[in-house]
Amino acid sequence: TPKGAAGLYECFIQDIFSRISVLNGIDIIAAYTPQNLISRARRLAPSRVIIIPQKGKDLGERLQNIFYQLFSIGYKKIAIIGTDSPDLPIEYIEKSFSLLNGKKELVLGPAEDGGYYLIAMSRNCNKILKGIPWSTNMVFEKTIKKAEKADLTSAILPRWYDVDDIESLKTLRKNIKNTPYAIQTSKAIEHVFKNL
Repeated sequence: TPKGAAGLYECFIQDIFSRISVLNGIDIIAAYTPQNLISRARRLAPSRVIIIPQKGKDLGERLQNIFYQLFSIGYKKIAIIGTDSPDLPIEYIEKSFSLLNGKKELVLGPAEDGGYYLIAMSRNCNKILKGIPWSTNMVFEKTIKKAEKADLTSAILPRWYDVDDIESLKTLRKNIKNTPYAIQTSKAIEHVFKNL
């Protein structure tokens, strides 16, 4: 049900915040959409999290605007992750910053569905996000091609998955069972599978 999916998604968000809060030396910024969900975003985010609205018609515009906004206020390295991979290894996020510190301009974490779970930049090269066929299996491939065309120094992280369907939810369930992280998600998934 839509209500059940929204509840599960909120658990993903809570667990992601819990996991990334162990990262030192970074600001955690949550970008939310739609605009009328600010109270929900504030409720889900720990107090140290900065909350900003997402602006744009599609994912590409929203990503471009987030990068633009954060670079324009002085951030030098920015990594954006989605909220549909609550068991994303923290090491992948740390590695993205390490690669940016090592002079890479763009870091992508490819998702199994052809998109990406992470995009990081060390300068505002967000023009590569224009004209990408969002929500298709060509997102990662088209972005890499645009990065190559723009002569960006880039790096690719290990492939990971995001939760888009029942099969990926089963994978997540298996991965987080009996682990100390994604506790809220684990409880919610068990509830989902009991009601199938």
